[in-house]
Formats: sequence, C-alpha cells, structure tokens
Amino acid sequence: MTGEAHTGWDDVVVGAGSAGATLASRLSEQSGRRVLLIEAGPDRTGTQSGPEQLGRPTLAGLNWDYQTADGERPVPYRVGRVVGGSSAVNGAIALRGVPADFDEWADAGNPEWAWWKVLPYFLRLETDHDVTGPEHGDQGPVPIRRLSATTPISDAFVDACREQGLPPVADLNGTPTPGVGPLPTNSWQGRRMGTAETYLAAARDRPNLTVWPDTTALRLLGDGSRVTGVEVRRAGRPVRVQADRVTLCAGAVNSPLLLQRSGIGPADRLTALGIRPWVDLPGVGANLSDHPLLGIWAVPRAGLCRAGDPWHSVVARAASDGVDPDLMVFLNCNVAPEDVPTLGPMLRGRPGVSVAVMLMSSDSRGSVHLRDAAPDSPPEIRLNLAREPRDEQRLMTGARLVWSLLRAPAMRGLLDRVLLWTDRMVAEEPLLRRAVRTFTAPSWHPTGTARMGPADDPGAVVDQFLRVHGVDGLRVVDASVLPSVPRSTPNLTCVMLGERAADWMC
Repeated sequence: MTGEAHTGWDDVVVGAGSAGATLASRLSEQSGRRVLLIEAGPDRTGTQSGPEQLGRPTLAGLNWDYQTADGERPVPYRVGRVVGGSSAVNGAIALRGVPADFDEWADAGNPEWAWWKVLPYFLRLETDHDVTGPEHGDQGPVPIRRLSATTPISDAFVDACREQGLPPVADLNGTPTPGVGPLPTNSWQGRRMGTAETYLAAARDRPNLTVWPDTTALRLLGDGSRVTGVEVRRAGRPVRVQADRVTLCAGAVNSPLLLQRSGIGPADRLTALGIRPWVDLPGVGANLSDHPLLGIWAVPRAGLCRAGDPWHSVVARAASDGVDPDLMVFLNCNVAPEDVPTLGPMLRGRPGVSVAVMLMSSDSRGSVHLRDAAPDSPPEIRLNLAREPRDEQRLMTGARLVWSLLRAPAMRGLLDRVLLWTDRMVAEEPLLRRAVRTFTAPSWHPTGTARMGPADDPGAVVDQFLRVHGVDGLRVVDASVLPSVPRSTPNLTCVMLGERAADWMC
C-alpha cells in the first residue's frame, strides 16, 4: 500500500490514552523534539467529563466495542477510543497498585520496577488535595480527591463493612490493609480529569507537539531490525509516517494486535494468517489478565437515590485468606436502568444499587490474537476469567462477603429487594460455584499481553526499559507490558508508566 508520506518526526506515539498522552506531553517538553501523537478516536476533550458522566465506565461512541470469544455467549469488552483513551471514559478511580505488585515484577527480572523506584513517579503525577506526606504528591497534573459527601446507602455500606470486621481507612492509597474508606478519584469539581484534561491540556499549544485524532495505525514500518515509522489511515487515505522512534501506547488489546499485523509475534500463528514473521515473539498477545468482577444487584427504597448522587464513593479492601488483601468491594449507587440493560426490566424504572467484588490478583490468563490479517477485523479475545481453581474459590469467598454486606441490618432496611440471588445460592456450595461461573464478568482492565522480562524469558516481549526484544527504535508503554494485573484499577499505574518511560526517552 502506498500513500502520502510524512517525515522528520523524532517520536511517534500511537495511542493518546493514560500512558500515551502522558508520554507525548513529557517528550514535547523538549522544544527541539518533534512529537506526533496518533489516536484512532475523536478529540472530544471535556465533553465526556461532566458531572453527569463521572463514574460511568463506558460512553457510547468513544470505545472500541470488542467482544470476547469465551464460551457460548460473547461478552462486550470495551476500551477507550478517544483522545484521553480509557482515562476519558473510565470510572475516574485513582488507586495505585500495592507495593508488593511492583516488587514481584522486580523479583521476576525487572529491578527497575521495584516499589521504591516507581513511587517517585506516582508522586510526580498527582496533586492529592486530601492527604499529605512523603507518600503523596502535591505538584502533579492529576488532581486526587476523595468524595466527602455521603448518602444513606454509602453510610450503611460503611457500617455493614465494620460489622464484617473491616475498619475505617482514611487513605486507600496508603498502606494496603483490609478496611473501608472513601474512594480516591481523579476528579475536580465533579468532573473526570483524564490525561486529555491534565497532561495534554498543558501541552497542546507547544509547536513541537502535533495530535492526530481519527487516525488508525495499520502496521509498523521497518528496515532490517529497526522500526522506521508507522502506516496509518487518516481521512480514509493511507499515510506513511517516518520517525526516529515509535512507541505503542494503544493498550493491552490494540498494541499486541498492531505488533502482530506488523509481523512481530508468534511466528507460527502469523504464518498461518499469511503474515510474514519479522520477529518471533511468542508472548505477543499471550498472558492477558483482567480483574474478575462479580456483582449482586438490588432495588433501593423509593426516593433513596437522588439526582446527582455519585455512582461510587466508598470501597472496601478484604482478604480472602484473612491476611493478604486480594478482594476489593465496590458499592455502586444510583445506576440508571439503561446502564444495566440485562437487568433494566427488573428495576422497573428505578435506579439500581449493586455491591460488587473484584478479584485483584488473578492466576488465570487469556489471550488477544488476530483472526485474520485485515486491519479492521475484530480480534479474538479469550479472557478465561477465574478458570484457575484458586481464583474461583476466592471469588466464592468474595460473593459470601458481598451477600453478608447486603443482608447486614444497616443495609437491609434500605433495600426493597435483591435481584436474582437467594440465601440458598450462597449457602450451598454447588449453587454458589455455578453462580460464580455464570455471573462473573470482566472489569475491562486488560493487562499483560506484551509483558516485560529479560531476553532469556521466552514469554517476554519488552525489556525492563520497555524496549521490544529484537527490534530497535520500538517501545511499548501501556498496560500490556505489566507482568500481572496490579491490585488496583490500572489507570494511575498506566499514567505512571508514561512518566517512567519519558525519563528514559528524554
């Protein structure tokens, strides 16, 4: 394919999401460096961030609307497709991973990712308006706020957690211990503050930074062992962009797909699709991890949910084994029936409430691979959620905790009825196991599909400096490089990735 050519770029960043917008902004701070930031989705900065949208995890028209290939029933799998990426359409939750997550990556051959080395980058990205001290930043682009307003349901949830032995915790970004507390959010005056509103907003006027929205990356361009640019589709026409360096920040679904379309991945799979292998890296598209999520829905008493009440304001950490916090329990309030179409008729026009448990450290792994060589074909996404017996058992423990919270005296008086679940389903292990297998869903937190590791690790795709093995001039900087899903929502970790990579690249 031939088309228009653009040359002279120092850096091309593919994907303007949590990591990509951060990285491009930092690179462009060097006035002599020409940076091009490419995004497949539109540039609608601010329009998806109003108070009425805060906390909604997906917005129509601003996502890649993929589906999984697991089992008999495909499940929607949505990731951000807009300037700002998933930081523009997620729940605005600003939780860090726990220190042990990063130390485990360091112990696996990636010493640059030890907690003491990444903490300065978490501090650099944030301004925490509620908590001060050496473990919190006060000069960063991302505002961190904890919602101070409470509702009768959120107060009851906190009381129910206390009854279950989960004490109050003022700072969930502090020492990770079991407890319940206010949810940190990247928000300001009720508005979601993604990387488009923070990092890019401060960088857009720089003459050396160019943003191309509505531009889809098709494949990488190369010469021998070096990447020399990327071929994109812009305004319906092919464009060849030449650059000294290319960095993929397209996320844990799209970055491995772009690598595979370019001949970087498992050689046998690529050959079977008619793609000429360039670099044989079996780990591209493997090791997909997500947070399995299990929610139980209820209908609150009439009039209890008020217009403007946040979807979520408090969250609890719990330990399935009584020691290591590996469960996170969210209270979701005031959810409109149209946002849960499968349950809408049961809500009978009233807002819904759910208590949902998320398994934060999963042993199960899936994959993301091409179905064919066509750039617009949907991928084959296999999540394999909670397939490992230990994952399933821990989710069963989490379901029992959720049920105890919903049936606690503090909560019970505020709910008209619980949907679908019964005491018997929770009490009888075969029924509970079947319910977990039926109702567990993804959190849309894909990670690990181009994971970091040393060159002698057959499953590693990038080294600890995020350089692709066997290819010069190419990095991956997004959630796909994480060896395992962090025990938090991934947004802040991805922003940290952008900050960390920028230091190496500047």
